[in-house]
Amino acid sequence: MDFALVGLPQSGKTTLFQALTAGHGSASAGQELLGTVKVPDERLEKLAVLVKAKKITPLEIRLHDLPSVFNKGQGPSGTAAETLGKCDALLHVVHAFNRPDVPHPNETIDPSRDIAAFDSELLFFDLGVVERRLDKLETSMRSGKVTEREAAEREKALLERVKTAIEGDTPLRNVITDPADVKALGNYGLLSLKPMLIVLNIGEGDVADQDKTAAEYAGKHNAERTRVTAICAKLEAELAELPAGEAAEFRKEMGAPEGGTDLVLSQARELLGLITFYTAGEKDTRAWTLVEGGTALQAAGRIHTDIERGFIRAEVIGWDKLLEYGSHNEAKKVGQLRQEGKTYVVKEGDVLNVLFNV
Repeated sequence: MDFALVGLPQSGKTTLFQALTAGHGSASAGQELLGTVKVPDERLEKLAVLVKAKKITPLEIRLHDLPSVFNKGQGPSGTAAETLGKCDALLHVVHAFNRPDVPHPNETIDPSRDIAAFDSELLFFDLGVVERRLDKLETSMRSGKVTEREAAEREKALLERVKTAIEGDTPLRNVITDPADVKALGNYGLLSLKPMLIVLNIGEGDVADQDKTAAEYAGKHNAERTRVTAICAKLEAELAELPAGEAAEFRKEMGAPEGGTDLVLSQARELLGLITFYTAGEKDTRAWTLVEGGTALQAAGRIHTDIERGFIRAEVIGWDKLLEYGSHNEAKKVGQLRQEGKTYVVKEGDVLNVLFNV
């Protein structure tokens, strides 16, 4: 999973990046910062202990902290455009703290204004992409073969719907929700189509009301593929540098909720509509993601294409049930290890053992 941290200048997105990566990010070309975060997972740890796994492989999230995406009305280009194109979602960091040493570029603190301003930049960029493509389609429809013209007409109809939404000042992520349409638009690099987690970067004095602040703005901005959370990036970055015991004590003194950075990453994953399933073996016990509603066959493909190709059946049990019975064999004896076919819809927390033949 790849997430891009974006936002207006002075929003604190690099501070949030440092908090999420515990200061372990690295620079790349174009001053982009890259970081990989292993997602904490208590279920995975317990499964690994149960099967005496030699290796544990948690989910990983790759974070990209980009320099200012929009500069003087110009959209992203070069490395930034390439990164945004491959990212699964955007983490929009919004300046919601009041500090004299880090003034807001617009002098006043107004998160809703900043959210709308950034969305406008995304929409302006997307409009240019759509209009250029529509111009090319007109040429294709005049000179192409019949089959090419029919495909162009279908594409044109979709893009005209997209253009109407953009001109209505509506981010595409909240109106283009049919999976087939989202997939059809996947190669255009439309920025407002990407799911977005709005991260309100609050001040240290506001951490006790963190949940209340998030709920207030969620009521204004939550939508189909838009969510809102709140965190004090400065505090979390400082806590990430402390030993666990000291960090816990400092957090308690500040009245800050537990697991601030974990919550941000969890909400970002949920925004993508992903579930987690597991494979539990002695060599490697591993967490995997799958789009909610995905089948056992698709889960097999996430593990390896050969396993998907040679799929026979899947042995399935909930992670908690496997812990309860102590082993796959014991669960099988009491009829709790189910035999499922290709069309079985995988559930959150399922442990799969896929039988295959190639």
